Amino acid sequence: MANFVDSEHKWATLIGRIFVAFGAIEKLTHECMQEWLNETAYKHLKGSRLARRIDLVIDLVDKESFEEKNTESFIQLLKNAKKLAEKRNIIAHNPLLLALYYGDPDFQEIIQSIKNENDRITFDELEQIAESSEQVANDLIEKKVRMGLEDWSGLPNH
Repeated sequence: MANFVDSEHKWATLIGRIFVAFGAIEKLTHECMQEWLNETAYKHLKGSRLARRIDLVIDLVDKESFEEKNTESFIQLLKNAKKLAEKRNIIAHNPLLLALYYGDPDFQEIIQSIKNENDRITFDELEQIAESSEQVANDLIEKKVRMGLEDWSGLPNH
């Protein structure tokens, strides 16, 4: 990274938080596929892009016998993750740069898409994406655990 942008590593810290959160989301999609698909199907689908895996997990969770309230919120969280993944892809595949503007401010650091200059992320947006990504990752993990415990009757009495 060039020395004249992110000199205080504020951007790098938030980007790191986003990627840690998405690591958890990626892992969760693989766990769901491993549990809900047969071994052969998983072998052929595990290399799919995250968006495709999320769509598959959404289809698979409806086939499982979880409580409707849990599956509905799990599916909504997966849809939120898919939407956040679009922002994550802009962050992952484009540079942080110093953009010059006419007006106030004259310049600012942004992440700007190479392919579409209208796709840009400001620092404030990056903060929101980091917070949302962490929240969605945590909520997905919690909901998956709750779904797995639906039939649990507790520890046996000794």
